[in-house]
Parts: sequence; structure tokens; C-alpha cells
Amino acid sequence: MIYAGVDIAKDDHVIDAIDDSGDEVCKPLSFNNSEAGFERCAAWLEGVAEGPEGVIIAMEATGHYWMACYSFLVSQGYTVAVVNPVHVKAVRKLKSLSGVKNDFIDSWLIAETLRIGEYEPTRLATDEIQSLKELTRYRQGLKEQIAQTKTKVICLMDAYFPEYAGLFSDMFGAASMAILSKSPLPSGISRMQIPAMAKTLSGASHGRLGDEQARKIRNAAKHSVGIRLGEQTAAFEVKEYIALVRYLEEKASRAEKMIAQALDEIEPLILTIPGISVALGAQIVAEIGDVSRFKNAASIVKYAGLNSGVSQSGKFEAKGSPITKTGSPYLRRAMWLAAETASRFDPKLKEFYDKKRREGKCYRVAVTAVARKLCHIVYAVMRDKTPYNPDL
Repeated sequence: MIYAGVDIAKDDHVIDAIDDSGDEVCKPLSFNNSEAGFERCAAWLEGVAEGPEGVIIAMEATGHYWMACYSFLVSQGYTVAVVNPVHVKAVRKLKSLSGVKNDFIDSWLIAETLRIGEYEPTRLATDEIQSLKELTRYRQGLKEQIAQTKTKVICLMDAYFPEYAGLFSDMFGAASMAILSKSPLPSGISRMQIPAMAKTLSGASHGRLGDEQARKIRNAAKHSVGIRLGEQTAAFEVKEYIALVRYLEEKASRAEKMIAQALDEIEPLILTIPGISVALGAQIVAEIGDVSRFKNAASIVKYAGLNSGVSQSGKFEAKGSPITKTGSPYLRRAMWLAAETASRFDPKLKEFYDKKRREGKCYRVAVTAVARKLCHIVYAVMRDKTPYNPDL
């Protein structure tokens, strides 16, 4: 068997190949990330082995750059595996090459990792799953931008109008944002007429707030202890940030509608599992993809990076080691957030969570244990195509 390793980069890749003994069988090839480059790679592989069945190819999942090369090689009939960079790093250390790094050595190391380690052929997601993955990651990115922008608003308001936060139950509710988008800081609010402010509040709150709230805001602005230096610029920033929050929330809302529709077509049964909302369910389904590629539920736990690491020396073996965090951060986050909810509202999972707490486990460790159990539930639901049954 020939083992080939491809070092992936944005513009140029390098492929090397070794035999069962670990000896190079051909001079490494540098080829361009283009149709012509891929054809050169195919010709090189034909000189290495008689046919695709005699070669196994491996590459690291480097951003999104690997996907085009992967797809081409699979279309040519080759078996291709995507190896874990952690395993390649371990082989680099084993071969005493920690301080040596270039594309040619890296391609050899990937081939060597394939030769000495276990591997599983990798499959690209279907078009539907890939689309769902892009959507869920896009939505998560928008949510992170919204959170960051809101933090900037809070920081400015704390400095220039610290009393404002106490005037609304939610600074980013409709009524509050209506005020912030017009005149957010004390000097501007002091110039606003009570009837005009009351009308703005009433319109944004569907009549719930009005004259009384307007007077409270006006009075707080009059007696504010916030700084005044640079207030005009700060007011401009707050209004711009509020406009940005609205824009991002609108985009997130559109993405969420598309996500809900896609999930309903792909894996609606995921929503029968406690703690899993449409957003989390879609992310879990998108990150897992074809569940048949996992041998068992423990494989999903490992893929999510929720498995415990091992700390051992001699006869001592630490208990309760931190999780490895070596898998998909998106899947890990979704499982953990779902576990937080499930540990409060699902009777069986709440009982399991309470048991962990009675054992002396802290909140984080107990929720992580629930997340691992959820991985088993998700695996069963997706594998068997049946709704979650807490009695089984």
C-alpha cells in the first residue's frame, strides 16, 4: 500500500508518498490549487501506484482550502482521509522534527501519520447538510457581532449616562432602542420635549409606556453624573451602534427562517430531544452530518471534544480530568447549551444533573456530563429515525 500526504495551502499544495516501510517512493510534487494543478497531481499519483486502489491519501482540514483538492481526488476514485492536526503534531514530535517545518516535510509527516495510525475515510457533507452548516455558522457569527456591538453600547452608556440602565428592564428592548436611536445621552434628552419622547415610547411599546416613563428618563438625564467630555461623538457612536444592532438582528432573523425550514426537511426529530431548540438542533445536525460515519455515541462525544482527557503517572490516574476540546467547537457549544436547558426542564436529565451535584461536581462539570448524555440521545434519534423517548 502507498500512503500519500498532501500539505494544503491557499495557493500551492505539496504531495509526498511513502510505502509500507515508510520510505519515500517518489520525489514530492508541488502543485497549484487549480484545475491544471490538480491534473498534475493526478498524473503524479498514476506514477506512484498502478491505480487508485493502491493508494490512500491524507490531508489536514486547513480552513476551507482542502475541500476543492479533496473533491477532485475523490472524483478520481481515490480513498481520501482528513487527519487530525493533533495526530500530525504528535508524529512530528516522535520524529524529533518539532523545530523543522516546511511544506515538503509536512506532506511527508501527514503520509507517515496515515501509515502508522488508524484512519477512517472522510466524506463531504451532502449539499443540504453543507448549506445548513453554512447557515448555522453564519447565524452564530451574526449573534456574536450583535453581542459585541451591544457591549460597546453598554460601555458608552455606563460612562456617559450610568443611570440609563436602571430605567428599562432591557436596554435593548424596543422602547429603549427607540430612545437610544434618537437621543441617547443626557444633553440631547434634556432638549427633547416630554410629549415627543412619550410618543416615541408609546409607539415602540404598543402603548405600554408613555408620559410617566418619559419624565423618568428626563429627570435621570437632568441629574446624571455621567461624563460630558466628548459627549457629541459618544452620542453619534451609540446611535450608529443601535442602527448596526437592528441591521444584524434583521439578517439573523432571515437566517433563522431559512434554518428552521432546512431543519424541518432534514432532521425534524432532533427537536423532540429536551433542551434542543431549532437553532441548536440545526447546528447539531449540521456538524454531525451523516450519523452513520460514527461507530457509536462515544464517537460523537469525542468528535464534540466532550470526552475527558487522561492524566496518568505510574499507578496514579487523575479522576475528572478536563475535557479534551479537540473536536468541533460548534458541536461542543451547541451540546453544552442544550444540556444547560435540559438539566433544568427534563425530569430524567435533571435527576442525572442533581446526582452529579450531590457527588460534589461543580456546575460546569455537571452540565458537561449532561452534554455527554445528550450526545448518546442525539445519536440514537438520528440513527434510528425515531423521536426521543425518555422511558427507553
